[in-house]
Amino acid sequence: PRVYERKKYTIKPCVSAPESSFAKRPSPTLMAKKFLVNDIISFDIFDTLILRPFDDPKSLFFLLGEKNKCPGFKRYRELAEKLARQEAFEKNGTYEVTLRDIYEKLSRFVLLDIDKAMQYEIETELDLCFANPYMKEIFLQAKNLGKTIIAVSDMYLSKDVIEKMLKKCGYEGFDNIIVSNEYNASKRSLLLYEYIKEQYGVEKKYIHIGDNIVSDNRSARKCDIEPVWYKGVNPRGNAHRAFDMTSLIGSAYRGIVNAKLQNGDKQYSQYYEFGYTYAGFLVLGYCKFINDYCKNHWIDKILFLSRDGYILKSVYDRLYPDSNTEYVYWSRSAATKLTVNRFKNELLLRYIKYKIPRKMTIAKILKAMDLEEMQPFLDEAELTADTLLTKENYEDIVKVFTIHWDIVTEHYRHSNNAAKAYYKAAVGNSKSAVIVDIGWAASGFSALRYLIEDDCKVRGLVAGSTYLHDMDIIEPQMTNDIITSYMFSQRINREIRRDHDVKRMYGAFTEIMLSAPAPSFIGFDFDDDGRIKYEFDYPEVEGYSMINEIQDGIHDFVNDYTKHFAKYPCMMNICGSDAYAVCRQVISCPEYFSNLFADYPVNRAVGSASFETGSLGKLIENEFVK
Repeated sequence: PRVYERKKYTIKPCVSAPESSFAKRPSPTLMAKKFLVNDIISFDIFDTLILRPFDDPKSLFFLLGEKNKCPGFKRYRELAEKLARQEAFEKNGTYEVTLRDIYEKLSRFVLLDIDKAMQYEIETELDLCFANPYMKEIFLQAKNLGKTIIAVSDMYLSKDVIEKMLKKCGYEGFDNIIVSNEYNASKRSLLLYEYIKEQYGVEKKYIHIGDNIVSDNRSARKCDIEPVWYKGVNPRGNAHRAFDMTSLIGSAYRGIVNAKLQNGDKQYSQYYEFGYTYAGFLVLGYCKFINDYCKNHWIDKILFLSRDGYILKSVYDRLYPDSNTEYVYWSRSAATKLTVNRFKNELLLRYIKYKIPRKMTIAKILKAMDLEEMQPFLDEAELTADTLLTKENYEDIVKVFTIHWDIVTEHYRHSNNAAKAYYKAAVGNSKSAVIVDIGWAASGFSALRYLIEDDCKVRGLVAGSTYLHDMDIIEPQMTNDIITSYMFSQRINREIRRDHDVKRMYGAFTEIMLSAPAPSFIGFDFDDDGRIKYEFDYPEVEGYSMINEIQDGIHDFVNDYTKHFAKYPCMMNICGSDAYAVCRQVISCPEYFSNLFADYPVNRAVGSASFETGSLGKLIENEFVK
């Protein structure tokens, strides 16, 4: 049998410093000094003054294919342009063509209304183009100097269309806009530069700014025009981007991130870039997935679980402001206490068995569980307060707990009742609700379903489905459509599920993307007046500023992406495999994480009786970076 080797297209992210710090460009002030000694200032247009939200401008043809109801449109459009340029060279000795020339050739492959199809392309270009903020500032500097400013492009679009695009992007006041197809001459061939010098005077001093190393740099220099090479945002940025993605969405993701971090306008912190470059894409895709699911299943209420749900709810409410959402307190440690009447072993696992490597005493374990009243019964079994928890005595401890389980359930009864009251209030009168979490075993959903489903039909959504100890734990619920996964599970993207190594903290790396500036939730209880009170773990306040920067990046990415594609809602359909491709890029580079979170504090004793602070970066380095 033939063996297919899966190709890896994931590029390691920048490790040592913010990516934007490597995108330094000459300051607008420095550029203004260059302008002072020149008479004519010339700007390239596309990929210099104007950007598109794709790393490949031909990706725009995918959208045109939908408008023209032609699945193979992109391929035909590219071929038509190639044929039109070949014919132009054979007739005129240049490769210059107009948009109509291209569409007339396109009619050889597709039967369509040429005028209507051309208008679709023009409209789409106008919809998607946006100003390069760095070049916008340089353009304004040039205007303030009162210099002669021209825009020059080797392009098939007409001058009138390009002028509209420039105006839409805020560029007004050019002395001239010169487009190659109107003069049957290009920058690359030198002829367009020679025409410009003839028009404005060969004795004048010229400077030209553009992204193409040949047309805008070498050709300009050959014509005694001072070139300023502005290397494009996409050639620079794609060295840091993930490529194992679908063609259209992948191009949009890379184009938007490249435009943000590589244009040279600003420098950002690594935490902001982490949110903008990686977490924002996951959040946007997951939120759209949640919204689609709720529409298809007639969901009345969405419950976002703390703490991962904090940023999810914030973004979701901005995208879908009419939705009925609630942010609810929850944690794994709290859930184990709240469900002791049903899921007995979960308490024993989380608070006892999983603590064996920590070399904790019986007294410390009981304090973490708030079950000091169990000590006399453990003493009878010769498990004293200062006895260390080990693999050998674990079953003996479990036996004591099992015999006296009624004490455990009675102890947590008040907390359980408080939790039921809290969650039922959150659900309200809704008849159907969905519980949103990251994953990976849907333990939050299972616990809340037990607490509230008597009054409301509950479903669960997770970002990904995998589990360290029981890989099949939620398969029956997924089969029944009670739980649905966004990125991967046994039912979808199974190859991703195999690669997502829980033992190597891959799940934790993904959860870090959605950290919240709040302490872990521990549990519920009633105060003396019968009101619900909430208990929290020690706050890791030193990390909150980092989290806030990450979340700023997330919000800005979502804002930019949705703004650019406001007229193209199909672009919000980010599939789970694309979202995971971006996650995989950072998951596969622990060096990036250890550098980024070198000063990020974590409580390594969540749910315990103490606060054991440590560095997340150091933890990752000790585990993975050898």
